[in-house]
Amino acid sequence: MLPSSHLVPIQQPRQGMRGGAEALADAFSDFSLAAGRLETSYQELQKEVAQLRAVLAARSQALRSSQAENTQVKLALRRIVDSLPCGVIVLEEQGHVSLINPEAQRLLGLAGEKIESLADTPLHRHRSLAVAMESPTSDESEDELCVTTPSAARWLAVRSRHFLQDSRGSVTAATPSYPRQQTILIVRDITHHKKLEEEREAARRVVALAETSAVLAHEVRNPLASLELFVGLIGEGGMEATECVPHLRAGLRKLAATVNNVLRWQSNGSLQLSPVVLADAMRSAVEFARPLAQQKQIELALTDRAGDMVIAGDENAIQQLVLNLVLNALHHTPAGGGLQITVTRLESDSEVKATIEFRDTGCGIAAEMLPLLFKPGFSASGRSPGLGLAVCQKITEQHGGSIRVSSRPGEGTLVVVEIPAAR
Repeated sequence: MLPSSHLVPIQQPRQGMRGGAEALADAFSDFSLAAGRLETSYQELQKEVAQLRAVLAARSQALRSSQAENTQVKLALRRIVDSLPCGVIVLEEQGHVSLINPEAQRLLGLAGEKIESLADTPLHRHRSLAVAMESPTSDESEDELCVTTPSAARWLAVRSRHFLQDSRGSVTAATPSYPRQQTILIVRDITHHKKLEEEREAARRVVALAETSAVLAHEVRNPLASLELFVGLIGEGGMEATECVPHLRAGLRKLAATVNNVLRWQSNGSLQLSPVVLADAMRSAVEFARPLAQQKQIELALTDRAGDMVIAGDENAIQQLVLNLVLNALHHTPAGGGLQITVTRLESDSEVKATIEFRDTGCGIAAEMLPLLFKPGFSASGRSPGLGLAVCQKITEQHGGSIRVSSRPGEGTLVVVEIPAAR
């Protein structure tokens, strides 16, 4: 059977074929345009790739340069740390030593040991280093410790600082709320300074001993001269022994007061406090000093308004305090004058205390001298560099009390001592 296409005239479908060719031509044209644009995009992409390669190459070169610089900086910093005259130790969170310079190894007697072998035990042998590693505080602190190494024993000052390090490597100071991850220890050899301090302390003691000897010699000389005078008068028959007894007693008690002052001033220990009836200690001290007042013809009176008040104190120290203040008043009060001592009990909502007033009719003290009265070796009269008032201040402070002086030239002097009652 013949195909049916012959039934259609051949000339008729040409018009449709022309339309298909035009569409094909248009499609080919669109394809050519798309191919051109694709070619252009590809060329632009090639340019961008070339630019990116150039940038990447430049950045790679910069990174290599930066790494080289960092390596050089690290080497330079390590050389600096290794050449420092002090020891430097960097400890990580678990006490692992990540850096220790030769000076630190020398100071700690660890020279020649590798960092890996210093993780824990060698450094923990030193108490202050262990404390510095364990302490969470961010404040800088410095401890002193004595280290004995095979070569020598030396004193070291160890300063510590703790830091936090986050995931990005940023370092900040640690705080009490956050434990530190890294500790930097700076170790200095202070052996020479310690020796200088010991030498200065020894020199200070020598000077203090010389000053004390001078004060003691000056204070002892006058009573000894008086004693020698009265003993001579007795020996020559110029005075009856009974007439000289008060003078001899006064001189001996003044000597005892002077020696006790020197011993108490040189003593650095604390007092052994126990219950003391203040009135009894006061009466005993006043009676001990009465021959001195009689010798100078000065009226000495004691008024007790404290009753059986008890203080926590040292009875001998209280008596020395009273004796010193009596002697000081007698020294500045002319014959015919008086010294009134009054003991009062004072109570308030917060405390109970005793107030002891020493009021004399002496020559008084200038205002500019008042701040200097309790300085060791100072004398308002300028005639005797005594320790009396300095010892009084020391005794009062040891009893938890206070002492103050008020005076005007020609109007006498008032000394007030306050001591808290026993609880």
